[in-house]
Amino acid sequence: MAALPLEFVHATAPVRIDLAGGTLDIWPLYLAMGGTTTVNAALDLPVEARVAPVDGPSVTLRSVDLDREVSYADLAELGQALADGACPLPLLGHAVAAVAPPAGLTLTTRSTPPPGSGLGSSSALLGAVLGALLEACGRGRIPRDIQPLAQDVETSLLRAPTGHQDYFPPLLGGCLALHAGVGGIQIERLSVDLAALAGRLRLAYTGEPHESGLTNWGVVKAWLDGERTTRDAFEALAGHARQTAAALRDGNLDAAFAAMLADGDRRRGMAAGVTTPGIEALDAAVRAAGALGTKICGAGGGGCVLILLPDEAAGAAVDRVLKGGVVEAGPWQPLPVRLVETGLTITSGRPPDAGNTTP
Repeated sequence: MAALPLEFVHATAPVRIDLAGGTLDIWPLYLAMGGTTTVNAALDLPVEARVAPVDGPSVTLRSVDLDREVSYADLAELGQALADGACPLPLLGHAVAAVAPPAGLTLTTRSTPPPGSGLGSSSALLGAVLGALLEACGRGRIPRDIQPLAQDVETSLLRAPTGHQDYFPPLLGGCLALHAGVGGIQIERLSVDLAALAGRLRLAYTGEPHESGLTNWGVVKAWLDGERTTRDAFEALAGHARQTAAALRDGNLDAAFAAMLADGDRRRGMAAGVTTPGIEALDAAVRAAGALGTKICGAGGGGCVLILLPDEAAGAAVDRVLKGGVVEAGPWQPLPVRLVETGLTITSGRPPDAGNTTP
């Protein structure tokens, strides 16, 4: 069996915060709506993937944060385990199967965000894993070109429609407006002062992995079935997303935040379970401390909540609420908000700590 062209590859990528237009990025929903915009930004809570060659055809998958490891004699055995639903690390397994490396390897990953955060961690990790695997096999691609493969892999794994927005901030970094319609996805990098934007945001993990009551397939089916409530809601969300992009383009954070809050408020009422008593308790507490309000990250039902501030000075009072540890319904974990211009980063070569298998 041929050896991998590169001895070692290490890839890192940020996750994302969705600012407006989430769920509107699902095919064919955005086509049925005549085109949509989704706005998001790269968040420096990195995911990591390391690929190291081994002698022989064996494939080892290791997740540091999940504390799981599994080995297979070769790609064929891995493929059978995936077909049987018996692979304990299916995201990593499907990524390796999609790339089909010509030699054995060990793939080690780590994800910084908490599980079920609503920050697109699995999509970011998949982008980093695919980038590392392709580089290790001598088939490296520019980050933009990894997105279709990553989305295909995740869709085949979930057996349900997935949106495209979760892949682009990890791959490209920055604050992005993704305009989807006939002919594909147009990527607009918004000229936003990321430090100023981050200064008016806070992020809290609810302590509960998100379990959405608003499924991608449910949304698509309701739209295609002509359900008026769903159609009205998503037309409103599409408008809020366009307003958010326009305001950020103009450097008007006040107008952008107003549109983001309108997006969040409309989304809260779309399905049971999008918000929770704990989320509403936090919303009330931070508003009382001077915040403009909150926006649930991802599809809701737990995960993370984004807190919007009228100015940077309001952050101190909100920080005291978050660092108190408990807000009525449960524990809250503040997470750092550092928005970054850089997306997927790949390095290759023999690492100085070659004996250390942890990223």
